[in-house]
Amino acid sequence: VMKYEAKNDGSGNAVSQPASTPWGNITAVDAFNKCLAITEGGFPGTFALISNPEWMTLSRDIEGNTANWSGGVVGSGHIPRGHTDDLPSTRLAVTDTNKPYDSVQNGFSDAVGSGWEQKRTQVLSNGSQIWDLSGNVWEWVDWDSSGDGVFTTGPIDETSVWKEFSDASVGSLLTDDYMPLGPYTSANSFGAWFGGSNGAALRGGDYDRGNYAGVYTLILNYTDNSTNPSQGFRCVYRP
Repeated sequence: VMKYEAKNDGSGNAVSQPASTPWGNITAVDAFNKCLAITEGGFPGTFALISNPEWMTLSRDIEGNTANWSGGVVGSGHIPRGHTDDLPSTRLAVTDTNKPYDSVQNGFSDAVGSGWEQKRTQVLSNGSQIWDLSGNVWEWVDWDSSGDGVFTTGPIDETSVWKEFSDASVGSLLTDDYMPLGPYTSANSFGAWFGGSNGAALRGGDYDRGNYAGVYTLILNYTDNSTNPSQGFRCVYRP
């Protein structure tokens, strides 16, 4: 998976790099095709827009890693939700990869729930860091990982209102599609979810989403051809 949100290399190619602001104003279909178009020597498999199952694998890995919890124990306190407090009111590049709070107005010394959670990195169980999986920009996800070359939308039968993860689905959304393994909510910086009738899935939240942002945040209320400056994407490699 891309360590950073996808950036435009200046020639219309999607790259994972710290410099420059994340791609915005891109439709789900265009993001899907930008990922498919990636080629790289030594990688004979395929590149693709991250799928919802792959997103859930990352989120649950982050949830289960003590390194991400403010209390140092799984379930104790908050996990990072990234640049989500609208300070500054824009999507950010990464200017210093050694500073998890790069370009935001917070740091490790801030109180948990009042700034600590603005940390822009999460740690995976293999020790790798991933930047801005929550916050900064929304990220399009393909609903399945079939690799059939077609962008897939999600359920269209959930209510169009923000809900906590403690609020159960009323339609065809499955537990493994969106919910943490533990009983965590926005009170732990896990985010929230929003249904809708259009089905194109965005995850993570953006720079002004506040408590609604988090690694599990999901919204299903957009069409696959909608655009917004804060709608970006991230690609994966499948061997």
